[in-house]
Amino acid sequence: MSSLNAALFEALGARFPSVTVSQAARFLSMFDLSKGELSSTAAIEIAREMRGDARAIAGEIVRDLSPKPFGSWKIVAGYMVLSDASNAVLMEEAALSDALSSIQVTPESTRRVLCLVPDATSPVYARLRLIACAAVQALLAVAYEGRCDLGFNPEESQIVSSAPEVVALVVQAVERCFRHESERRVECQIKHEAGATCSAMTVWTSHHYHDRLSAEVKRAFVDARLSGVSSLRIPGDGWLLSKERALSELLSAAALEKVIRRLSSEEQWIRWIHHFASSIPSGDLDPSVALYDECASPRWGVQALYQRVSQLGAPDLPGEPRALREILLKGALRERALAIRALFLPALTARAVAEGDVVSWSAVVQDFAAIGHLRLNSPHYRAALREGGIGEHVVQINAGLALGLAAILPAFTEV
Repeated sequence: MSSLNAALFEALGARFPSVTVSQAARFLSMFDLSKGELSSTAAIEIAREMRGDARAIAGEIVRDLSPKPFGSWKIVAGYMVLSDASNAVLMEEAALSDALSSIQVTPESTRRVLCLVPDATSPVYARLRLIACAAVQALLAVAYEGRCDLGFNPEESQIVSSAPEVVALVVQAVERCFRHESERRVECQIKHEAGATCSAMTVWTSHHYHDRLSAEVKRAFVDARLSGVSSLRIPGDGWLLSKERALSELLSAAALEKVIRRLSSEEQWIRWIHHFASSIPSGDLDPSVALYDECASPRWGVQALYQRVSQLGAPDLPGEPRALREILLKGALRERALAIRALFLPALTARAVAEGDVVSWSAVVQDFAAIGHLRLNSPHYRAALREGGIGEHVVQINAGLALGLAAILPAFTEV
């Protein structure tokens, strides 16, 4: 346990000895750096148990933590948020997040990703969004855990252990959406899914479709969630609004199908999956971007960044994460956004696999790639490489790029 989290649980034990707080309430790296760097839900858990005010409880805990040199504190809706974390805190927290082994399921079990693809209660573009989100989680599970049980209801689920196998199921699910665009599906087809057991399951669906499920099916999912086996993912970023909403022509079923028909390889399908599950709001999404080499496509952006880093002729860096972290955090941290992204990409990737928060993970990856491309394009960086006088600033950039890319490359390698 890091010194930050040790101090947290010490404060909790002293102030609230009768309340047991879960390990999930420890300080974790945040997806959105504009809100802070690390946050804890401990006060919210305590407030729920004691029926108290989460903000007031968070204030008491923060007062205990403030005298220690961790960083700057603020309280947001009961969350305790740390910003400007010290290098010592960053080093400790990043070291604990190194191993993606924390997301591993046991050899005897298999993670399950189940997408309850909506019927005509949701527009086609929203159904494709859900399929893509579930597919990204499956691709990550395959990359980091070796396999998962993937299903796009009402089709049967299958064990997949490679990206091409994930793509094959996605193609079937997408084609079914266009063949049955106006269907009203009877929900008895998913009852056998709801009762299934597995080591960990993420269920993806839409608000409209979930509301129509029977009490029996909903109860099965609630029981699975309460037992710690299952989590429910319903994207809430504006994608799944009413189908009566005025849609761009780019997201009409006919326009989407034209794009889909142009996907002629597994690599193109995976690029489309990452693009459609990205953090781009529906009103700004151009599905055709996945057909071209554009940084708006997360997969292409990361692959292009890796190629550029490999071709720049920067000095060799150690491949061991601890050594890269030490280089990155040596002296003044001039590239803080790049450093924070690189340091915590392993932990955030693990959470995307385990919890299914692939939209937030995609935003982090897009941000990291954008920062990386900007740094490689900067006159200062290019002049330093050209003149050979590479100082600490450029070395930190190189270390951040190497550290971050090492964490996410398994999810973005070629098919």
